Amino acid sequence: MKLLFLNSIDRATYGGMEEWIRLVASGLRKRGHGITVAGRQDSAFLRRLGASDSQLELLPLKISGDFNPATISAIHSAIEQRRIDAVLVNFNKDLRLGGLAARWSGDARIIWSIGLDITRDSIVHRWLTPKLADAIIVPSESLKRQITRHGYLETDVIEVIPIGIPDTSALSGNAEVRARIRSAVGLPEDAIIAVTSGRFVEQKGHRFLLEAISALAERISSLYFLWLGSGPLENELRIRVDELGLTSRVIFAGMLDSVDEHLAASDLMIHPSIEEPFGIAILEGMRAGLPVVASDVGGIPEVVDNRCAQLVPPRDSTALVEAVAGLASNAQSRLRMGMHARERFLSEFSVETMFDRIERCVSGVVHGERRAG
Repeated sequence: MKLLFLNSIDRATYGGMEEWIRLVASGLRKRGHGITVAGRQDSAFLRRLGASDSQLELLPLKISGDFNPATISAIHSAIEQRRIDAVLVNFNKDLRLGGLAARWSGDARIIWSIGLDITRDSIVHRWLTPKLADAIIVPSESLKRQITRHGYLETDVIEVIPIGIPDTSALSGNAEVRARIRSAVGLPEDAIIAVTSGRFVEQKGHRFLLEAISALAERISSLYFLWLGSGPLENELRIRVDELGLTSRVIFAGMLDSVDEHLAASDLMIHPSIEEPFGIAILEGMRAGLPVVASDVGGIPEVVDNRCAQLVPPRDSTALVEAVAGLASNAQSRLRMGMHARERFLSEFSVETMFDRIERCVSGVVHGERRAG
């Protein structure tokens, strides 16, 4: 198949959806599909894709309004010249620009892939979205329920395809990595490390985790908390950690190019989100063989099961304390649950499994099994 990916993210930003495109575009190219990726001129998105896979065809575009005729014409020309079978789009802007260009071409199908609920209950959305999207890919049943709540999207055009990530199993259980990272962050080799990975934003629930840490620090002297990431709440959280006298127990490791080594040096993962459509950070923890304590919210219950994770109500610091304390105090439980986490990752969330599911979905759309009204 010949596929065009379109993503209009601003020039400076590169996030989870852009990383998904990088993985999928490169993976499908290696499976023999013709792949073109379109984005803004001089964007970090296109630069990263080009650096990652020099054989991907990149198409820089001038992107402005949602219905810009010049942009639609440029996309239409790309579809016609390359005989594109399907256009995979992300944002609402992409759906309109790519969708109108595809409808103009007459043959190319449109697949809308979203990781968050960006639907709106407006006249434009109600009228245009069902006419443009031949199929919609979401990572969880939870998000599928969210985007159908307005009533204008049919469930049979929505395909749930869980996100997959590449395997990095070589680091799991690596004693040298474990010792080196612990030394680098200033923690003893015999410390029990609970890692949390994610942006410092309200929906990730760090405030409630801090409430739990205050109690846990008193109960378990060997328990430390490693926080990976950055974000707008970082300074506020650092101040609060200092106020609580927890600076020696909560380690801010910053935004890392790769979290793999820090996860390999940890003993369990805490994911206290109050909103979460899927939870890629949890997948990374499962890949590293970590047992998980997470909020019972959004798509998280679809990522984990009770053999590899303990779910607690969101915003409930008391429940967090009990779940984390139970795992921190029982090395055998951590080992057993970590093994199940790793097994579940390999069977359900490997990147190759994701590629298989996307290929089947796109092929079905291209061959006429789905078509927007």
